[in-house]
Order: sequence, then structure tokens, then C-alpha cells
Amino acid sequence: MAVSERRVLPRYYFVTLVDVSVPGFSDSLWGAVANISRTGIALYIRQQLKPGSAVTIRFRFQGEGGREVSETITAKLVWQRGETAGLEFEPPMLANSPASKKAPHLADYLSKKEATEG
Repeated sequence: MAVSERRVLPRYYFVTLVDVSVPGFSDSLWGAVANISRTGIALYIRQQLKPGSAVTIRFRFQGEGGREVSETITAKLVWQRGETAGLEFEPPMLANSPASKKAPHLADYLSKKEATEG
């Protein structure tokens, strides 16, 4: 029996590290992005997260003049199998949405991927 695809929007590879802040943990957790879309992200993360838990994901980008720029997105854990976790952005990073305006570097990355990869 074939498994139906639940994804609404395409996912793109995005090789980067992120910090994951989880309520109840004093320090941020380290994660590596497996793939990303406007609605969510798959991470490689060693720690077991609580199902349905809300987290804050911090991305780092190189801004003007080479300075580091960080952007944060709120997400909810949807599933976790071993060291891989799927999280849904709350709210989604839809084009020109308040979430996209809050994280313009990430929104720009997704727009460029959509334009080149469809």
C-alpha cells in the first residue's frame, strides 16, 4: 500500500546548522537542517523532543558587509524518528506574510529556490 504525501509545498535542501530552543532546556540544542519548505522543516537533532512541543529555531545568515544576521522561527514538533524530526512552522512562511517579513533572509532563500527548482 502506497503512503500518501502529506506535504503541501515542495521541500528544498538547505545545508546549515540551527539552534533549537526548547522550553525546559536551559541551553539551546544543536540541529542540522535536512530540508525546508514554507510550511516546515526536517532536522537532525540528537535530543528526544516532546510530541507537539513548541520550539524556537534560530537560523544564521551572512548579512551586508559579512556580518552575521540571525532570524528566529517558531515551530511545533509533528514527528520524530530517532535523530530526525519534522516540525511545522507556526505560522507558515508564506510569501509576503508577517512570518516572511520577520525572517527576510530565510524567505529570500525559499523564494530563490522556488524560482529555480519550481
